[in-house]
Amino acid sequence: MSRFKCCSHKWFQASVLLLALFVVWLWWRTGGIEMELDEAFLKTLPTAGDAAEFTIVTYNVQARPFFDDSKHKFNYISPLLNRFDICAIQECFKDHRRLWEAAEHPVKLYHATLRHPFKIVGSGLSILGRFPLEKADGINFVSQGDGQNRPASKGVLMARFLVRGMPLDVYTTHIAAGKHEASMKAKIEQGDEIIRFVTENSPAENAVILLGDFNMRPSRGPEDREANRNNPKVIGFDRIVEALQLRDASDEINGPTGTEIDRILFRPGKNQIMRPLSWQHDAPAFYDPDGAPLSDHEPVIVRFRLERIQ
Repeated sequence: MSRFKCCSHKWFQASVLLLALFVVWLWWRTGGIEMELDEAFLKTLPTAGDAAEFTIVTYNVQARPFFDDSKHKFNYISPLLNRFDICAIQECFKDHRRLWEAAEHPVKLYHATLRHPFKIVGSGLSILGRFPLEKADGINFVSQGDGQNRPASKGVLMARFLVRGMPLDVYTTHIAAGKHEASMKAKIEQGDEIIRFVTENSPAENAVILLGDFNMRPSRGPEDREANRNNPKVIGFDRIVEALQLRDASDEINGPTGTEIDRILFRPGKNQIMRPLSWQHDAPAFYDPDGAPLSDHEPVIVRFRLERIQ
């Protein structure tokens, strides 16, 4: 064999190896739903009963790549999560292991899936819970929004917990931000993706909680709805609520007054009663020792009672 042919053969082998490594890297980059379960503890939890009360929080923790000091804020946020039975986290685009570090929940999920390998980060979504986990799933939105949204693989993360044997499907999401046309269009389209995902995964028998950073807000009465009939930030939110037959925990407690974009929506399953017992927006503990807020969002906290109808 000539030196030229030998070199060509080695070059071909090296090229094939590099291509294979690149394919493996692309596959590895797409990730999945990372799951940490304390199986021994989960086996000790009650699996039957006719009623249960639990607390749930939604919190955008503002942990963006390159911009935010997650080490500082997560050192304070992580132990605070133990106050709640279920935690739904958004914008945890980095350092989720530090966020989990002091949290004692036996179920920890992180939606690390990238929509495609060249995205910078995943969805930034995490769910922690103190109930047995039956199922976990997630999607990345097809619709993207404007440039500020494109580095991330925003979407929905779902966890099905068994609360005293009653299936409770918890969905957390982070919808496109921004007021440019592309993002306003994405709000509607991502809302439709949420509707399809929940409809496909949650039968009528299951209770549902959908919560997160919607970057939209509900309409407030007929006049407000009419004034915003062409505003995707309003009609998109109302469309989700109506299509999935959800109720708003804030409205149930406070009446239809708030326009916050961080919301907790819910519906009971068939032959169930589900009602919010309390609602809280912000909490004094979610500030560092210097009095600075730990995020540019405030936690929203609800206590629910879920019970079977006899």
